[in-house]
Amino acid sequence: MHSQHATPIRISAFAGPAEAIEAGVGTWCTLAVDLPLRIAAETLRFTSRRLQAQADHFAALGGCGSLKAAVALQTTFLTQGVAAYQAEAITLSQEVAEAASAKAA
Repeated sequence: MHSQHATPIRISAFAGPAEAIEAGVGTWCTLAVDLPLRIAAETLRFTSRRLQAQADHFAALGGCGSLKAAVALQTTFLTQGVAAYQAEAITLSQEVAEAASAKAA
């Protein structure tokens, strides 16, 4: 059997209940208010960029003179869209990680 060493849980000692409440309120504010607002703002910025890209794509499709050109344009748009969504997932993950690490520090 392998021996596992448990990492002890470290709990900060507060001088009193007021400091414990203040720390709890700070954590709550960061995770329940600030983080959702940061995520909402980033999501709206991303949505705006995607809607602009969609509008530009439709305008370009309207100017296509052949099916081949339309397929090429559509392929490029979809490839760029997938890349944009992947990048946005990373951005949102970083927002959450930053908020979590700010409270852990």
